[in-house]
Amino acid sequence: MKKMVCFCVFVMASLLVVAQTKPIYKKPYTYKKPYTYKKPITTYNTRTYRAPGKSYSTKSPALYPILNPTTKNVVYQYIDTTFPTSDNQFPLNGNVGIGIKAPQAALEIKRNAGDTRRKNVLLQLSNSWSPNGQNEPSIMFSNGDLSDPKNVSYWTVGARVSGDNTIKTPQTFKISYKAPGVDVDEEFLSIDSYHGKVKIGDVSTNYDGYKLFVEEGILTEKVKVAIKNSEDWFDNVFEPDYKLMTIYDLDGFIKKYKHLPDIPTTQEVMANGLDLGKMNALLLKKVEELTRYIIEIKTELDDTKKTVKQLSNKQK
Repeated sequence: MKKMVCFCVFVMASLLVVAQTKPIYKKPYTYKKPYTYKKPITTYNTRTYRAPGKSYSTKSPALYPILNPTTKNVVYQYIDTTFPTSDNQFPLNGNVGIGIKAPQAALEIKRNAGDTRRKNVLLQLSNSWSPNGQNEPSIMFSNGDLSDPKNVSYWTVGARVSGDNTIKTPQTFKISYKAPGVDVDEEFLSIDSYHGKVKIGDVSTNYDGYKLFVEEGILTEKVKVAIKNSEDWFDNVFEPDYKLMTIYDLDGFIKKYKHLPDIPTTQEVMANGLDLGKMNALLLKKVEELTRYIIEIKTELDDTKKTVKQLSNKQK
């Protein structure tokens, strides 16, 4: 009988010790190292993970379950970026969907349209800001031998979201290309956020006073130039109060300056370019002035013929 009582006391004491050391909570699931966790990403419903005196809820999508190092029992789920290269891997087959259950592409992001600009952002790229560096989050399309970066060709689409205090570069949206065998990429298009300038070609060139620069020219079937006001279009040459330079003064001007009045010189065009709207207006002005000169000369010629005819009739 004593042995039975002692055995019961021993069992109860053992249970009491286990009860004192056993946690009052459970882990959501077994912790696995990131590089052994191979399940596809899913969006979990709200779960509550409990620790002594605390509770945590999450709806976060995850690739890896990671134990909180402080509480030792709360599982945080996220795509880890702290492990060595290639340790973060998606499944080789299938598509990844964010906000969509049946993605049709390798990565598809979808959500309901929002009533503000921020709510319509589907993907955000950012870098850590540096006052003397070029903060340029970008998307790259590459091809070539990745073991030798110099032999890789790629296009990048990105934005310089903060200026460089060292070389004073502006904030720009840009498209760049790097050819195989070269060390640096070349910008082919940029939009300057400071002044809204668009540059295509050698975007290192800067022309003040212009919104668009295209290297090597533009081929187009139609160009329409807007005229801001009537003063920019010279259709008043035929008005009675228009002061037309005499043909003798015009002759003297041409002999002295070697060009027509109001028309820019070769040096001016080379330095400042050619304003199509203004140049066409000036050419119209010269055509109208020329028309007036022709009319005046024709009138004088007719008057001279009439006078000669009258004198000829008197001599008969």
